Amino acid sequence: MKNQQTFIKDPYTKTHFATEQELQDFIACCDPKTGYAYFMSHFFYIQHPTKGSMLYQPWDYQVELAENYHNYRFSVNLLSRQLGKTTTAAGYLLWYAMFIPDSTILIAAHKYAGAQEIMVRIRYAYENCPMHIKASVTTYNKGSLDFENGSRIVSATTTENTGRGMSISLLYCLDGDTTTVRIRNKNTLLEEDITLKNLYTRMYNPENVLNDEFGLVDKKDK
Repeated sequence: MKNQQTFIKDPYTKTHFATEQELQDFIACCDPKTGYAYFMSHFFYIQHPTKGSMLYQPWDYQVELAENYHNYRFSVNLLSRQLGKTTTAAGYLLWYAMFIPDSTILIAAHKYAGAQEIMVRIRYAYENCPMHIKASVTTYNKGSLDFENGSRIVSATTTENTGRGMSISLLYCLDGDTTTVRIRNKNTLLEEDITLKNLYTRMYNPENVLNDEFGLVDKKDK
């Protein structure tokens, strides 16, 4: 059995680019606009149930899902099971941590097993990255990954204290039926606790004024 140290990049070590292509690959991954897509299509490996280890080959809806993560500050997605959403999220979160320094990423789920499932995929993808792409890590365990660039990924169950005291750069929540968020009406200033699933349903109901109330749609655009 291989030692875990053979899969992780030690902190405070220099990165050597053996070829010009390796340097260009790294530069492409660093691009703030398209780097996530380049990384996921070239260096993000997953465990397929029948094919084993393979490079991520997304369907169109998975490409759109990753684009939503990257281009919108808030993204609420109502998806069926077994669509590869966890895999897509794992690839994007890993890229975010490795190429956007000083970021704190929190993965929250109603059950700890749900958060750990994403962490398993993140660790697998990290371990299969080539050395010239992967970021050095200072802490590497089941519940969290700390990178030399100041970024970290933390997993936790959703409670009223989850994330308290943390300066979160990116929050990824699972289980829309149980995870609640607090929203505030910009006109009345009234607050309401609502599940992510109900928030999604109300936002996509054309008869509902939620979008207008919370500033998601400009009146002049109606």
